[in-house]
Amino acid sequence: MFKTRQKLRKILGTQGEPDPQLTRLPLFITGTMRSGTTLLVNKLSEHPQLFKIGDELNHIWTKIGGASCVGICEHKSEKEADNYYTYQMTNYFSQYIHNSKNIVRKLMRLYWYQKHNIGRINYDWDEIVPMNKSTHLMNKIGYVNGLFPGAKIILIIRDIYGQSSSQKFHFDEDFKTRQMYNFVPDDTSGCWTRRQVKNVDDLNTDKVYPGNFSVIPAMWLRLNSLALDEINELPESQRLVISYEDLVQNQSVVLKKVFEFIGLNPHHEHEVEKICSQVMKFRNTTTAGNPLNKWKKLLTQKEVEQINEQITANRDVYDKIQQAIESAG
Repeated sequence: MFKTRQKLRKILGTQGEPDPQLTRLPLFITGTMRSGTTLLVNKLSEHPQLFKIGDELNHIWTKIGGASCVGICEHKSEKEADNYYTYQMTNYFSQYIHNSKNIVRKLMRLYWYQKHNIGRINYDWDEIVPMNKSTHLMNKIGYVNGLFPGAKIILIIRDIYGQSSSQKFHFDEDFKTRQMYNFVPDDTSGCWTRRQVKNVDDLNTDKVYPGNFSVIPAMWLRLNSLALDEINELPESQRLVISYEDLVQNQSVVLKKVFEFIGLNPHHEHEVEKICSQVMKFRNTTTAGNPLNKWKKLLTQKEVEQINEQITANRDVYDKIQQAIESAG
C-alpha cells in the first residue's frame, strides 16, 4: 500500500469512492520500439505475482496520467508529477486487477495461455505486482518515479543496427496500412510524433520517416541517452538496464537477474526456476530470421552508412549507450 494513500485522500476528497490501493508498487518496463519490451513483459507475466496491465496503456497515460503518449509523445519530468495523476493511475491499476479476477477475464487468460503460451491463468492476487510496459515512457522515467516513488523501472536497450532495421520495417508496415508518418519533434526530449498527413508536399522530409531513414538511428541515440540520464538518477535498488542481445543469447541468466531485481515472494521461487529454465521462442513480428543479425540482410548499404554517420556525429552519446549495454551484460 502506498505511503501517499492517506495524503491523497485528504487532497482529493474521494467522497465515498473506493480508495485505490495496491499491495505492491507497479513495475515499469520501457525501451525504444522494437527492443524486446513485449517479449520481456510476456515472459515475466508467467510469474504468479507479475500481472500485465493491458497493453501499452498509451491512451490511459494520455487521458488520466497527465502524460501525452498518443500522437505527440512529450517529455515529462519528475517536477511535473502530481498526486492527482498518482491517484488516477493507481485507481486504474487497482480496478483493472479487481476486474481481472472475474471468470470472463480468467477464460481470456486461458485462451492466451493455450493458444499463444503467454502469461498464466491463475495469479497470487494478494501480492500482485502490476506491470506496465510502454515504449512511450522512455522520455518520462523521472515523471514515473515522481508519481510512484520507489517503483522499480527496467530499461531494455537493443543494438542500433538491429533496432533501426526492425523499426524501419514496422514504420513501413504502419505506413502501408494506415498512411502513418513518424516525425522527429523539435523538442530534443520529445519522442516520435505520429500522425497521418493529407498533403505530402507540406512535409519536411529531413525530419520524417518514411522520407529520411537517418532519423531512425538519430532517435535511437536521443531516446536511449535521455532514458539513461534519467534512470541513473534513481537509486540502484530501483533501476535495472538490460541488453536485448544478452536477453536473446543468455535468457536464463538475464531473467534470474531481473527476478532478483524485482524482489518477489520467496514462496514462488520454484516458479522463478521454472520460468528461467524454459527458453522462450522468438516470434519475429516483422521478418523471419535471427533477430541478432538479420539486419545485415535487411538494411541497404546506404542505410548502414547513414547509421554509421549518426554514430560518428554523436560519438560521445553512442559510447555512453554502448557502455551501458556492456555493463548490463
